[in-house]
Amino acid sequence: MNAQYLNKIKKLRSTKEFNIAVAESCTGGMLSSKLSSLSGSSAFFLGSIIAYSNKLKIKLLNVSNKTLERYGAVSHQTALSMVKGLAKKTNSDVLISITGVAGPKGGSKKTPVGCVIFGFGIKIKKKYEYFTVKKIFKKTTRRQIQINSTKFALIKIIKLINKI
Repeated sequence: MNAQYLNKIKKLRSTKEFNIAVAESCTGGMLSSKLSSLSGSSAFFLGSIIAYSNKLKIKLLNVSNKTLERYGAVSHQTALSMVKGLAKKTNSDVLISITGVAGPKGGSKKTPVGCVIFGFGIKIKKKYEYFTVKKIFKKTTRRQIQINSTKFALIKIIKLINKI
């Protein structure tokens, strides 16, 4: 299923110059695995930071402890901090962060199981634009939430590349 999106990214690379970096939490490296499984991806995929714990979000992505305490790990603020931290580390053209509750336990009323927040960054004319998107993947398993999150991120990557 993801092959069509991966092939589209590879095809776009033949006409556009870009690179991609990823910061993952709840997907545990699934997006990075998909990107790196594509032959020739070393031409555009810089790599990833898998920061599953808050400790690594702070240490590797410069998410502030204050942000995590005030808004939680699954929040627009944390996803945005993750993607901005990734920009500082990689200077990549296309940036994605993923944080969420994959379940089956751990959700709350505010952030139920299946709640995933994505941070996106795109560099246009040497200046970054950032935004976040919240998705709720309902009635599904942990694995399916990770798969759905990865698919959503791949679709967004294609849309971002098309803006470059």
